[in-house]
Amino acid sequence: MIINLQKLTALFPFLVLILALVIVMLSISYNRNHFFVATSTVLSLIVSFVSLYFLIKIVPIDINNLFYITRYSILYIGMIIISSFSTCIFAYFWLLHYPFNKEEFYLLILLSTLGAIALSISSNMLSLFISMELMSLPYLGLIAYAHYQKYSLETSFKYLVLSGVTSSFLLLGISWIYAVTGNLSISSINSVFNNPSSTNFLIIFFGTTMILMSFLFKLSLVPFHLWISDIYRRTSSPVLTFFSVSSKIAIFSFLLYFFSYPSILNNKKLTLIILLISIFSIFFGNIMALFQKNIKKFFGYSSISQMGYLLIIFLVTKNDYHFSLEAGGIYLLSYLLSGTVYFGVINLISNYYNRNHLCEEIYSIDAYKGLFWSQPLLSSIMIITCLSLAGMPMTLGFWGKLYILSIIIKNHLWPLIFLFFIGTIIGFLGYLRVIINFYLTPLKSVNCINDINIPYNWYYHPSGIIILFFSIIILFLGICPNLWIFLTK
Repeated sequence: MIINLQKLTALFPFLVLILALVIVMLSISYNRNHFFVATSTVLSLIVSFVSLYFLIKIVPIDINNLFYITRYSILYIGMIIISSFSTCIFAYFWLLHYPFNKEEFYLLILLSTLGAIALSISSNMLSLFISMELMSLPYLGLIAYAHYQKYSLETSFKYLVLSGVTSSFLLLGISWIYAVTGNLSISSINSVFNNPSSTNFLIIFFGTTMILMSFLFKLSLVPFHLWISDIYRRTSSPVLTFFSVSSKIAIFSFLLYFFSYPSILNNKKLTLIILLISIFSIFFGNIMALFQKNIKKFFGYSSISQMGYLLIIFLVTKNDYHFSLEAGGIYLLSYLLSGTVYFGVINLISNYYNRNHLCEEIYSIDAYKGLFWSQPLLSSIMIITCLSLAGMPMTLGFWGKLYILSIIIKNHLWPLIFLFFIGTIIGFLGYLRVIINFYLTPLKSVNCINDINIPYNWYYHPSGIIILFFSIIILFLGICPNLWIFLTK
């Protein structure tokens, strides 16, 4: 396997992050310095993001049958890097008050980012498994990073057990496929699905199903969603900024490549399974979110429905692959920006709470009552974010939902249209409940947000700049989506 200059150029964003990883490890070993480690990590992410520009002229490119980079891969890698960058900025000020070692946090972020990028461009089941583990294992440390808080270690251990089970499903599926085909390339699955009368077809079908089950767990889709409640409730906001977005973008990017082979989705049983999971996820996620009292759990359950909508794209990739890519790009950008702003605001508020120690119900939705009257700009940003997640007009989320609806109509999935609208209405009611809270009179028993002295110039803070900038993008692309639609084509 020879790697020429062109392939090295294609891997440059990856190599930059590996170099940053080495620098961070050396700093931890010889001279701990939180500011230096944070700055090195952020700069490496910026350089990695800028270097994506040089990949546009050389893609598509195959790298030794392990990775396959396309223009859409560049788009998703960029989204993953933005998620990591935002997390580092949010986490820096959270870690200033962290009583233990801080530098390992950035080490875990870099490791997981490397895994997510590798997963998004994987074209081989070997690179798929290694990338998935490289992305997932740092989550255990990130979830338990606030180990001095109640239940953090317990939550991390639960995720370890469940993640280990799903990894075994992935490995079992790969081993079954390899046993039949003698090949670890994704294209080997396609060749068997092209011949459903083959004696080995059933083994390949179950192997493929096992692989998809591991992805459904990572996407927290029904019925692999049971871990959502504990993780989102007991994990810190900066970690959730990264956890709730990056892995889903990476998995979606790989699945788009996986389903680019039309024969896989020609199997009606597999298509039916995806359809049912999509419908159940949309309804279950929206209904459960409607009754949540914790603002982080609310997003966790609503993310189930968001991924359910996204799953509809895979039902029609065989008919209009390029339109599916375009729809996925717009929907995921909306999810990235909205998720980052949502947890950015929560993190900003909780940072000031941690300094003042005013109440324990800071993550209760009721605690946000009256936020508009004390922080009108901050609450307006949260309203924009909720409206975007609900798919309301004048926001980027509207165009994401519209593309999903266009896919349904173009492919004559008429019963799904009715379910789509019902699910969207239920979801909107959940977001509306959060929005209304911002205008209500605060409860005397739960009066956390209004008692916290959040400075009015919070938008000069690096975290505030990201929150404000991303919310402006959500509105701007919601009104003028042509720029992003052009980039996704």
